[in-house]
Amino acid sequence: MTTPASNVGPGGHGFDPEAEQEVDFARYGRMLAVRWWLLAAGLVAGAVIGYLVSLGGTQVYSATATLYIGQPYTPQGNSPVLTPQSNPSAVGLVIRAQSVDETVKNACHTTVGAFKNGISTQAVASGASTKGAAAAVNPLVQISVQAKKGKVAACAANQLASEAAKHLGTYPAAKITNLEAAVGFDNQGIKAIETAIASPSVSSTDKLVLQTILRQDQLDKTTNAQLLLEATHVESPQVITPAASHKITARSRRNTVVIAAIIGLILGVLAALLWDRVVPRLAPRNGNGV
Repeated sequence: MTTPASNVGPGGHGFDPEAEQEVDFARYGRMLAVRWWLLAAGLVAGAVIGYLVSLGGTQVYSATATLYIGQPYTPQGNSPVLTPQSNPSAVGLVIRAQSVDETVKNACHTTVGAFKNGISTQAVASGASTKGAAAAVNPLVQISVQAKKGKVAACAANQLASEAAKHLGTYPAAKITNLEAAVGFDNQGIKAIETAIASPSVSSTDKLVLQTILRQDQLDKTTNAQLLLEATHVESPQVITPAASHKITARSRRNTVVIAAIIGLILGVLAALLWDRVVPRLAPRNGNGV
């Protein structure tokens, strides 16, 4: 039985896949070398298109303020209580309220649409309080705003943080008012007793009694002052880092140009390799053009 020519070994004239592959690569290389201008045209066209596309890229500013939402405690200051500020998600509800956005709009001299869609929040810290398990899990919340103008982004972020602190801090605010009044009452009592003790018309026995009362008033003042300090710096929401705007680009111009140029180069390579097959089919035939 005769062996087919296609199965002849290396010594004959049969088909050699590796040799055929080398020939194909060489032919492709010649095709690319002959029509190098297609590669260059694709590269340049892609770079130009990428540059033009990058000009339309949205460039915005971002600003972030960090809000400490506070941890409220009982009037005695010995255990936490649950209020809206105990839930970090309450910050997002407040700053997205239409009434709050209107306030921010007026404060920043802009429109709600200039910052409304760019608002976002994120809890950035966690850890339970040492005073009880009911404490806030995430006491720090970042409030970010993206806008086309840097001043609008920074102003809106700071104003939103301030509004969130005001709306969520009603309980500690009322507590501070009561404690300030208590400290003021203690001061008045202490001053009156000290005046009576210094008076020569008061007997020594009465002065001893007044000194006992004075000591009690001083202790009350110390307790109220400590509770006031806790309510002001621990329980009350407050902005701990104000926002400052920085420019961000939604699309990198350099990356866009490079990627578009590479795509153009690839298309130029394909055009050069398919040129002999496609162009003759597009050319009109002799005769009646059929």
